[in-house]
Amino acid sequence: MPLPLLSAAVDEAQNNIKAPRPLIFSTALAAIAVAIQGLFDVRKPNGQRVPLSLMLLTIANSGERKSTVENVFLGAIRTVQKQQNLIYQAALNEWKTELHIWETKKKAILKSIHKKAIQEEPSDDEDRRFKALESAKPTKPKQFKLLYEDATSEALFRGLHQDLPTAGLISSEGGGILNGRALNDLSKQNALWSGDSITVDRVSIESYVLADARLTVSIMAQESAFQNYMEQRGEQSRGSGLWARFLVCQPLSTQGSRTIENGTWSSEHGDKFAARLSELLQLNQALMKDSGRAKGVINFSPEASERWLNVFNAIEVEIRPNGRFAEAGDHASKLADNIARVAALFHCFEGFEGDISLDTVNSAINLCAYYSDEFIKLFIPPPQEETDANDLYYYLQNAMIGCMNIPKNHILKFGRPPHLREKSRLNPALEILCQQGRASVFLQGRTTYISLGI
Repeated sequence: MPLPLLSAAVDEAQNNIKAPRPLIFSTALAAIAVAIQGLFDVRKPNGQRVPLSLMLLTIANSGERKSTVENVFLGAIRTVQKQQNLIYQAALNEWKTELHIWETKKKAILKSIHKKAIQEEPSDDEDRRFKALESAKPTKPKQFKLLYEDATSEALFRGLHQDLPTAGLISSEGGGILNGRALNDLSKQNALWSGDSITVDRVSIESYVLADARLTVSIMAQESAFQNYMEQRGEQSRGSGLWARFLVCQPLSTQGSRTIENGTWSSEHGDKFAARLSELLQLNQALMKDSGRAKGVINFSPEASERWLNVFNAIEVEIRPNGRFAEAGDHASKLADNIARVAALFHCFEGFEGDISLDTVNSAINLCAYYSDEFIKLFIPPPQEETDANDLYYYLQNAMIGCMNIPKNHILKFGRPPHLREKSRLNPALEILCQQGRASVFLQGRTTYISLGI
């Protein structure tokens, strides 16, 4: 992958932390998207201009060092945000003082106007002073807040409206986000990903329109938390198109293989990654003064455009019946878009000049192909009999150590998982294994035996 800065940082983190590589890469990608999405858009080869915001889901159980990885790649953002918060608190205290003075003056003028009104005297001078005072009301300072973790959708949207128009909804313990209220407004989340304006209606305060805001979502959740969410809201969230926008993965655990080969912990490439993020974050600070400033546009080179269009068409063909995406048309419809976004993020973060190159778009295609495979595994599970067949095969491998075959009745009594003890589940699974040549069945006397292989 021709991404020297990103690849080196990921390699270093994998060597140091020994967490699953996809978990590391997704976290790095989230940090990059948060830093860049407010500065640039990408123009796809079909002419459509879209944001660089991403939605990422990583399913990993406790002990996979999710928080450690997050600290490495999001540390620079948190450091800058903490520094800016000190400046904000000082400005906020000054604003409160100025506001108190302003309110005191306002109260005095209104009191004078009220007195003259009772006495039926003209108050032209007071009226002019009041209008001048209203136009000079102190403006509350904006907060440089890029990362939201345990936030409601109301707080998130309000922050995007009042403070920075770009943010990341990030959590290494994503159960809080999945079970909380931040993902409640599914239609608004989808609209933000697409770069559309949304109207936020409120009863107690004035409604507002959130235009040209950018939001990246990165959730790292335990498998049980994700399953609970899907049981409660999975049909609604999948039907709304929310998960189709996500780059998802459930990487294999590295626990049990994280031996220490040497006692050194290198941070050279992680420091370079952080330094590049800091450069981009400085550009984000300009959004505090001018939230409506025009974003730069990243384009594709002719070679990269041709490659992206070919992939787009190949994806579209696979949505047909019996195609790879026949049961995942929602995911397929957003896949090429995600490829364009990832390619643009790679291009910008690495500091490449000109337009997106063929090598860079190929890197994005390869990465998104992995996420696509993971989406299919997670959201389009195989038929039950195929899953049962795999369960049966792994059971047989363990149960038949030291012997050539095993009675079928033994599985009906002791098989694991327990569903293998049901004839209605065992027989179809066994039939599939026989068709695949992974097992065979023979009768000896009145006993049916099973052997691995033919």
